[in-house]
Amino acid sequence: MNQEKEIIDAAKALGLGDLIPEVYRDMLQPAVRQVGEGLAVIAKAVKISLAPLEAGVWGYQQIKEWLSFRVTSILAKKQVKKIQAAPFNIAGPLVLQLIFAKDEPDLKNLYASLLATAMDADDNSAHPSFVSIIQQLTPDEAKILQYVAKIDEKWPSLSEDTSVEGYAKDSVDSKFKKWCEEAGVKKLDGSETYMDNLIRLRIFRHVVGNDAKYEPPGYNRHGDYGASVSNTEYELLELTSFGRHFINACIESGKPNK
Repeated sequence: MNQEKEIIDAAKALGLGDLIPEVYRDMLQPAVRQVGEGLAVIAKAVKISLAPLEAGVWGYQQIKEWLSFRVTSILAKKQVKKIQAAPFNIAGPLVLQLIFAKDEPDLKNLYASLLATAMDADDNSAHPSFVSIIQQLTPDEAKILQYVAKIDEKWPSLSEDTSVEGYAKDSVDSKFKKWCEEAGVKKLDGSETYMDNLIRLRIFRHVVGNDAKYEPPGYNRHGDYGASVSNTEYELLELTSFGRHFINACIESGKPNK
């Protein structure tokens, strides 16, 4: 069975007809290559699992087609018996909020990945609060989290310690701005606001402080010197446990290998 027929059969199983926009063909082609059970079977299971939303949520028709294809693509490698209806306290609010993000691809993908996670019987990382978290993100902040998800560390962080007053904060701000630049944000001058918001949402933990150390008087080759106090400022920005769960549940590339 060729790829084109696989995709057409999947569209029929989703109840979306024979005509498939090119964007959906591109979305499902990788899934066709990796699925062994038949993409149409997976699509049918997705349709059944999504059915309760169609009757219960206003505006679902606006995003049904895109969401159906996206979730099918994400779940393509799952066994059908492992696909379940998402808890309605996640799926209901998610679809409502997705309607308002229909023109923001980075936010849309967070919602779709969260729904797919909630439909995966083997994955328990989805949490109802994640819907609200996505709602409070800008598209640029979604790009930043997608970038962080690709960092090969469990707890990505930025840190600095220095004896120069104010330098630690400036350094961490600068390093975060570099993350933003590498993530491809549209408004790089908003990096400080983005960092503040991700801290507010408990995606990141922010620690600032200083260590003062008493230095007793002594003597060296330059002569006697008196007692003094040295001060070291430090600042840390680190992904929280909550943030790690959010990335695992809401960003496809952030999911751990199983």
